[in-house]
Amino acid sequence: MEFPRLVELHNKYEGLGVQFISIDSGEDSAQAASFLEENSARHILLSDADDKVSDAYRVFAIPVTVLIDQEGRAVFRHLGYTDEIGDRLDKEIETLIVWRDAA
Repeated sequence: MEFPRLVELHNKYEGLGVQFISIDSGEDSAQAASFLEENSARHILLSDADDKVSDAYRVFAIPVTVLIDQEGRAVFRHLGYTDEIGDRLDKEIETLIVWRDAA
């Protein structure tokens, strides 16, 4: 399942300046916040009821995972979720940290 792996990655990288943000594109942000709490997630939840963020990052289906660099550029993107994507996310986050530290 996608979400426990994202929580695991958040816990692994939060001390290294990596931020995880969930974006709720629905109208019920209270339900999304409850879901985060039930899954022991401590990251940021934003509401995108008008779909401006979804449009900006070309999100047309869920789940979509977008890794954004410190300049706000979408550098890695995944549609759907598999265990392989979870492992790839880990490596991509490591890559972003290396890029950030080299800048």
